[in-house]
Amino acid sequence: MSDIDIHEELVKVVAQLTAAVTNIGLYSASHPQVGQYIDKTHAVLAGLLEVSPEVTIMLVGNDLVAGDRPLPADSAYVTNFTKILRRKSIERVTFVAGLPRAELQGFIQDLAPPDAASIKATSFIKLGKVELRVKQAGGGGQAGEGAQHGWVGAEDAPPEVLEELVKLTTAEMDELKDLYLRIKKHKQIDVRSVDGMVKRFIKGFREEVNPLRMLASLKSSHEYTFTHVVNVGILTMAQAESLGFAGEHLHQIGVASFLHDIGKLFVPEEILNKQGKLSADERMIIETHTTKGARYLMGTEGIPKLAVLASLEHHLKFDGTGYPSIKGGWTPNIASQMISVADVFDAMRSRRSYQEPQPMNKIESILKGGAGKSFNPKLIDNFFKLIRA
Repeated sequence: MSDIDIHEELVKVVAQLTAAVTNIGLYSASHPQVGQYIDKTHAVLAGLLEVSPEVTIMLVGNDLVAGDRPLPADSAYVTNFTKILRRKSIERVTFVAGLPRAELQGFIQDLAPPDAASIKATSFIKLGKVELRVKQAGGGGQAGEGAQHGWVGAEDAPPEVLEELVKLTTAEMDELKDLYLRIKKHKQIDVRSVDGMVKRFIKGFREEVNPLRMLASLKSSHEYTFTHVVNVGILTMAQAESLGFAGEHLHQIGVASFLHDIGKLFVPEEILNKQGKLSADERMIIETHTTKGARYLMGTEGIPKLAVLASLEHHLKFDGTGYPSIKGGWTPNIASQMISVADVFDAMRSRRSYQEPQPMNKIESILKGGAGKSFNPKLIDNFFKLIRA
């Protein structure tokens, strides 16, 4: 089968997949018409997989690409399938030889719901993201398929992308500052503003720039709370996306990370900003910020339960120690664990009223030294792979 034939067959696959997904929305997964589209898709794929052990369709920018060639952009089926993949935060679909019809049917059924719920890969259908490699002078990099969620190195990112991301973090810090000040003054907040922030950052991640380049800079000691929260949000969402979280799950993790430290608004500033060692009583007051934050979020309309949990747990350690003390072998939620890693990393790299920023090798040593005790060791390994990518 020639390259042209393969391309034509992949257009047929996309057309049948799109028709099947659309008809599930109109009828049901068990409707005979849906079954016919699934049968046709399976038959075309089976023919392709006799020629090649794997067939991959990638979403690169606004194009669906197969075999390093875009599928026809003027096709309604291609356009609609692109929208379906974006909705599910999928950038790469690989079909493997031996694909059972039942597994294909399950995949199509998972694509059909209009929500942004993530889809899990299977033995014969691999899902993932596309790693973008920006072409360098004298280098041979180009857009290509990546096995893992990758981030373009800071030196590789186009200047206009970095400029937009810097603007984004600055704007979000100002918006978050306004939100936190409203809470401090006991005014009602609109959670939709947090939702909007998360969506804009997730869109920013599509450029796949190393998350360290997205971090907001600390302008003064008074800016620390807001800058720190934005940075923890960026680093937490970057971790989550690299681990495969997508759709509504990724969105809720983002909201939780932006609101995790809300309880510190209920701690006196003279304690938060105190230079030197805290007394035992002052330490106890600071440690109440986790329960105070969780209590506040619990009473706020529209807040996801995950945000309440992260506010409560982000100082609980991987081995169950830390605060607040929770009996019964409590293990922090994975979102809380990711926030904890980001929280400690950004705190150590920032200049505070009582500490100078720590060098990266010392930060890495401390975080890796806490693996298995303070932090989930798998998260620590993934975190440093992520920021070094």
